[in-house]
Amino acid sequence: MKARLVNVVMVAVVVLAVAQPTFGRQQREPLPTANFYSKSLHYTNKGIEFIVSKEHGGLELLTGMTAEQLGCIAAGCHATSCDVCHMKTVNGKSTYSTDTTTVIRACHRCHGEMEKDSPDVHFAKGMSCVQCHAGKEIHGDGIEHKTYMEPGFDGAKCESCHTTTSSSRSHTVHKGKISCDVCHTAETVTCFNCHIDTRLALKKDVQIPLKNMFWLINHDGKVKLANMLSYVYKNKTMITFAPAYFHTIKKEGKKCQECHGTKIVMDVKKNDIHPVWWEKGEMKGTAGVIPVVDGLNWNLVYCDYKDTVWIPLKNPEKPLLNYSGFCTPLTAAQLAKLAVAQKE
Repeated sequence: MKARLVNVVMVAVVVLAVAQPTFGRQQREPLPTANFYSKSLHYTNKGIEFIVSKEHGGLELLTGMTAEQLGCIAAGCHATSCDVCHMKTVNGKSTYSTDTTTVIRACHRCHGEMEKDSPDVHFAKGMSCVQCHAGKEIHGDGIEHKTYMEPGFDGAKCESCHTTTSSSRSHTVHKGKISCDVCHTAETVTCFNCHIDTRLALKKDVQIPLKNMFWLINHDGKVKLANMLSYVYKNKTMITFAPAYFHTIKKEGKKCQECHGTKIVMDVKKNDIHPVWWEKGEMKGTAGVIPVVDGLNWNLVYCDYKDTVWIPLKNPEKPLLNYSGFCTPLTAAQLAKLAVAQKE
């Protein structure tokens, strides 16, 4: 009996001796040397490289220079650590924060305070950027995306909050075909004549901004608003269209007659569109909805920039044309629908 008890005790001691090294603490796997955020667009800033690249039909075709050579990749716009957006100082010490003020300040540092230009119903109600933009848009998803304009990338959708809409004719006819902001954007800004020579020589951007040109393109299965940029470099010119969201949303939508059967649409149909012109030393523009259709002669005004004065070019080269960010022009069938006058 004593012998059996001794054996049991000895076995227990052996078991305890073997188990003791892991008792009270866990074996930890080594931490990864990289994280999924390091592949995000905020970290890599590769979106600009892709958009400018000659392979994508970008500005490099006009200038022969990459985004980095053109100075488009600003060091201050790389969010290379969590601190850039989430660090704040409290009592002289750094601390991690997710409070709205700290995070939104980081958004504004690179993207600007867009709500100051024109009132937006969301900002007016006290909403912040991160209430619509979150997840992979900010922190990535472990995949190196080419640009935030990749189809399916943008997670900010009106339908996420506005699960129901009124049964108006516009909502019924356009549902699923046209992005909500096409009708509900109050104000846009188009920058004409981005002068690359000045950017390279003086390290500053000069252009001519004109308001309320609502350019329409196809993107990610819907008709969307576009940003249009025209460039000048050594008497050579270029036009780029890309999907855009202007953050100037209003409650009221456009009227049918603001888009359908307008003079602008009829001019586009006749390939006789003149969206801008030169008048008394200034570039002027027409406000309204402008369908972007391939093969158009856009009849833009291009200028040189000398000693703070814009001087129209007499014989500029025919512009290169780039549909950027995976967008495409409207089809002939879409233009035909816009050409039919509509009433409320």
